Amino acid sequence: MLHNFGSGPAKLHKSVYEQLAQSLIDYEQTGLSILEVYHRTPLFEAILEEATQLCKELYQLDASKEVLFMPNGATWHFNLIAQNFIHNKAAYIHSGNWSKKAYDIALEYGKADIVASSENNHFKSIPVIEQDLSAYDYLHITSNNTDVGTQFHSYPNSSIPLIADMSSDIFSKPIDSNAFACIYAGAQKNIGIAGASLVIIDKDFLSKTHKHIPNYYQYNQWVNNKSIMNTPPIFAIYAMLVNMRWMKAMGGLEHMHAQAKEKAKLLYQTLDNSHLFEVYARKEDRSLMNVCFSMKETSLHNSFMHFAKEAGIIQIEGYRTVGGFRVSLYNAIELASVQHLCDVIAAFDHIPR
Repeated sequence: MLHNFGSGPAKLHKSVYEQLAQSLIDYEQTGLSILEVYHRTPLFEAILEEATQLCKELYQLDASKEVLFMPNGATWHFNLIAQNFIHNKAAYIHSGNWSKKAYDIALEYGKADIVASSENNHFKSIPVIEQDLSAYDYLHITSNNTDVGTQFHSYPNSSIPLIADMSSDIFSKPIDSNAFACIYAGAQKNIGIAGASLVIIDKDFLSKTHKHIPNYYQYNQWVNNKSIMNTPPIFAIYAMLVNMRWMKAMGGLEHMHAQAKEKAKLLYQTLDNSHLFEVYARKEDRSLMNVCFSMKETSLHNSFMHFAKEAGIIQIEGYRTVGGFRVSLYNAIELASVQHLCDVIAAFDHIPR
């Protein structure tokens, strides 16, 4: 049996795969594959409507929020956020590789500043803002850092619009959506498969959109066209719908959060009790989604990789600029797989050397 802890495209639950597989042959007994459903028919309108309503239900969104299903991943939104909303200058919190990419792209469209950074301690913690932000158009954060294994467990109490890239921890816990002007996420970790993205955006914030950029790049135009500016990634959006159905059936985001805490606690305790492994992030900022760690003796790295692979554990290589190991604990990862990994870590820890 394989235990895939990859950081994305990530594992989905078996029941989700089964429904997606059936839809490829015959979608809802229509005689059509989901791949040939036309996007301007009641069939796709029903998919989009249900997906929108499930997102609103899972996050308890009120009428002030719009939900968009868009193509591409989060990197596209690094561009769109800056294009749409930088008027004077934007503020970015730098907590790892992806926050830096978002900031660098923002500089292509206007002025932006890094207002807090944990670069001086190699991103082992979440940085804290210590300056007035009133001169900025918005504050951007990366809620979970897949490369270093840190996560915002509380969000900045911002006096300006707060925007979050939640690609790797969306749908993993309940949040106060009213704290955010915009949330965006690539689908391929906790939502569905690669090829689509989800945006939750405040209606009032939409009014701040630049009007001089092309329509295709304006979020308000995507709202006006109900997420259909061109042929959408229909199968990817359908995968998001089926996965949200599964999350709701499992007990919603409260259940996802409880499971995430249980899985992470088990793995972190195993690593902390080991004499061979060490966790990268400081304890109070450790991610529940991506556990990053390394060998205290780097010479044992390849030995453990081989040992883990022999035990059916795959895709635990660390991010390329960080090294070590990375175990992703997204919603569909079962507790039994985490327990198996912990048993393998403990067994490797006790091999006589």
